[in-house]
Amino acid sequence: MKKALGFLLRAIISLGLLVYLFRKTDLTALKEAFLSYSPGWWLAGLAIYAAFQALSVRRWQYICDKLEFRQTYPYFARLYLINMYFNTLLPGLMGGDVIRGYYLVRDGFGLKESSLSVAVDRGAGLLGLCFILAVALPLWGNFLPPKVYSAVWLWALVVVLGGLSFSLWATLRREKLLAPLKWPSFFGLFLYGLGVQILYILQFIVMAKGLGLGLATTDFFVIVPVTGFLASLPVSLGGLGVRETSLVYFLGLKGLPEEKGLLLGLLVYSTVLVGALPGAILYLRGVRGARD
Repeated sequence: MKKALGFLLRAIISLGLLVYLFRKTDLTALKEAFLSYSPGWWLAGLAIYAAFQALSVRRWQYICDKLEFRQTYPYFARLYLINMYFNTLLPGLMGGDVIRGYYLVRDGFGLKESSLSVAVDRGAGLLGLCFILAVALPLWGNFLPPKVYSAVWLWALVVVLGGLSFSLWATLRREKLLAPLKWPSFFGLFLYGLGVQILYILQFIVMAKGLGLGLATTDFFVIVPVTGFLASLPVSLGGLGVRETSLVYFLGLKGLPEEKGLLLGLLVYSTVLVGALPGAILYLRGVRGARD
């Protein structure tokens, strides 16, 4: 019952934000922007999104390898795609992270280790995102309102310093459970997290080319990480509505019309939906275990 109510609340938030955006957007301009958008830019964005997911799978495999659970890349890819299916198409009903943790336990991985692998995987993504923001904001974030700038930069800095401190603490401990967080393993984990976030930003840069936004590449290193973090919060259906509202706001700070931010968000979300389809197929057909 609680999960159903959670799903309903997220649906209401997503729908409410989209209704608000469509009501305040010039629909004629939105239609014209969509009809003039070249499919080639969308396909390029989809290809980068696939690379983004492929590197995410490798990052998770790296973490599990450090925890002495070694399986093939296709094994982790299957579970990760199912995770994406649940997180994108069924958010709030059954968490994708819970699902992939379940399959790890089913195939012989310890409960603590499987849970930690998922948590560390999430944390690595957040660390990479915050590192980019901590560097990019002082260099290119002067278009943000002072209060927004200060809050985002402080938050990013706290996460980065906290991650480094936790890694140093883990390095001094003897627990094998902390292996992915110990140096030098942590450095590899950080590079994977950073690489994934750079690919995510690159997807926006490429897909925005088709809209002729005229933004500097450096602007995306400020806008996209903040937008991505807000969209990842568990308050909407796969970030739908939150992502678009954030883009409308931040692109508006650069003097761009609302329809551009709304359309860019919807175009990116469409690649997420397409990326979730393989996971749906795998889940409905029944994913095979590690011993198959």
